[in-house]
Amino acid sequence: MLKRVFSLAMHMQMPMPMPMKMLMVSLALVACTATSPAPVPVSVKSAGFEALPLNARQLEIIENWEMPIKPPYIGHLQQPYPGNLVSQWATQVLMPAGGSGEMILDITRAAVTKVKLPPQTGLASALTDQQDSEIRVEFEAQLMWLQPVGGSQAMIKLAASHSVTIPESSSANDVQRAVNGCLNKALAGLDSQARAELAKLDNVILP
Repeated sequence: MLKRVFSLAMHMQMPMPMPMKMLMVSLALVACTATSPAPVPVSVKSAGFEALPLNARQLEIIENWEMPIKPPYIGHLQQPYPGNLVSQWATQVLMPAGGSGEMILDITRAAVTKVKLPPQTGLASALTDQQDSEIRVEFEAQLMWLQPVGGSQAMIKLAASHSVTIPESSSANDVQRAVNGCLNKALAGLDSQARAELAKLDNVILP
């Protein structure tokens, strides 16, 4: 049907009406996203984080983060929850391997937000697939090491975030894929920072 309308407009040598142009763009965008595959679930195990043997007898995880269930927060819609994802990372990576001492991870922020972007104006923007929203993931935590033998202790502040924008043509699967990508990137940033900071401390990482 669109071919017939387009051919008729060309035959009459008249410019295509703006509503028809916008309709064709919308139909093209729908066609591109209708078959969008389901996103790969976020998994700490599949990320391949290598365990760190630490000079501590036990690991304690404290979840002090809050999870608002109102816009722009969407963390409560994720599986696993963002804070639980950090806990899973800690369980896999921060491996107690000492005879004494304690490693404490205090998770203070684990947030996922989706914020609507202001629309662009003008003819050009009306015919393009505008960026519609920004997805942002933020992780913050404190890592404390207490070693009674020798009276050693240390505290590290960790913070990692990642954000992306998504176009207005994004399907539900596209949005979830963007969220999962942000979660993976932010978690990888947290992992890299923790390894770098722990490596600066004496006698914390065991051979």
